[in-house]
Amino acid sequence: MTAPAVDEPPRLLVAGLITLTTVIGVIGSLGAPLVPEIAKSEGVSLGAAQWSLTATLFVGALSPPLVGRLGGGTRRRTAALVCLAAVCFGTLIAALPLGFGALVAGRALQGLGFGIVPLAFAVARDRLPEERARRALASISIANVVSAGLGFPIAALAADVLGVKGAFWGAFVFTVVALVVGWRVVPPGDPSGDGPTDYVGTLLLGGATFCILLAISRAEAWGYTSARIVGLVAAALLVLSLSVFWLLRHPTPLVDLRVAALPGVLGAHVASLLGGVGMYLMMATVMVLVQADPGIGDGLGRSVTWAGLMLTPYAVASVLGNRIALAMGPVIGADLLLPLGCLAFGVSNLMLALWHDQLWQIALVMLVGGIGSGTTFNSIPWLMVRVVPATETGSALALNLVVRMLGFATGSALSVAVLQHLARGGHPTDAGYSAAGWLGLAFCLVAATVCGVQARTARRVLAATP
Repeated sequence: MTAPAVDEPPRLLVAGLITLTTVIGVIGSLGAPLVPEIAKSEGVSLGAAQWSLTATLFVGALSPPLVGRLGGGTRRRTAALVCLAAVCFGTLIAALPLGFGALVAGRALQGLGFGIVPLAFAVARDRLPEERARRALASISIANVVSAGLGFPIAALAADVLGVKGAFWGAFVFTVVALVVGWRVVPPGDPSGDGPTDYVGTLLLGGATFCILLAISRAEAWGYTSARIVGLVAAALLVLSLSVFWLLRHPTPLVDLRVAALPGVLGAHVASLLGGVGMYLMMATVMVLVQADPGIGDGLGRSVTWAGLMLTPYAVASVLGNRIALAMGPVIGADLLLPLGCLAFGVSNLMLALWHDQLWQIALVMLVGGIGSGTTFNSIPWLMVRVVPATETGSALALNLVVRMLGFATGSALSVAVLQHLARGGHPTDAGYSAAGWLGLAFCLVAATVCGVQARTARRVLAATP
């Protein structure tokens, strides 16, 4: 079979890229609602079953910088197809009755799919005219965020109807479709982006990210001041220092840190990190609140399916926020979209802190949070590509994805810590829900302030650029 022509019409190209990032978003979020069911079906503890989610998170944080760097040159199409094939194979392993170890290995392979996202951004920037590229970047970004939100209710419903293995078989069908779409639409990259791959930088940055994520994800189980957590944090700081030293001196680094510090790029990273913390503080707290038994604590006592459905208004509002941002950008200036999006996240956390007694209140919280998501994640790719060299697009956006995942993981861990610290008899309380909302608000306000300052700097620099 011969490869198809890759110079696709713009509409087909954008539709294909959105399909890829949507499938990857759904697959990436597949494990979260399935953890309790995996523990039951595989006969393992809940802590062990959590590795089915943690493994994906680890690999998902390591793959984007390397895949994004490969995507800057002629290996783009090969890198995309290898990642998609690995996701497909990993989903198949997870679906087969091969035991818990094989399931975790399959989930780890699924994490390679996160590397597709920066590749999709790079393709859209290279192949589309400027205005169409801006809209495509926004649509791809929102598709990835929305699909991650929709993955939770889809997985919960699939597990209720088909069981854990049935849910993975359904995911396998989606990954096969994504592989075919990728083979059809992903073009080769620009030869000017070819160069030696920084494998040392990959190991260093990957090692630092691994230690950080492992400490965040296991802090509750191992103890926040345990020797293992303290050792992981110390190792992360050491390896991160070595990473910075290496990346600043390498002629073709995995990630160009000088580009990451440019006005218009730094603000995007801050929004992804701090805004991501605030966003996941709200979302993780809502997931607990909706399911908590009011007979033995404070909560709404609904099923996991209801908890998943609470993400539906978030996903729908993300699309609405995307459209609002596209309309407002030319009017108020694109640089103001990030602080406004972070403020919307802050408002959703404020609402959670004050009102969380009824299901409709939670739906409203998620609705406002979704508008913040659409505004923020719509803006980030376009704000970055204005100042990032074309050959650095995949690498720069990959770093932003890693920073975003660190923010998400930190927000989720902080939610657990706050709810358990203020628990009563081991069960969450109203005080815990409120405290999580106030803490999320604080993170979002700091993010909005820093992004606002960065917006002014970016406008001055861009105005002075010929």
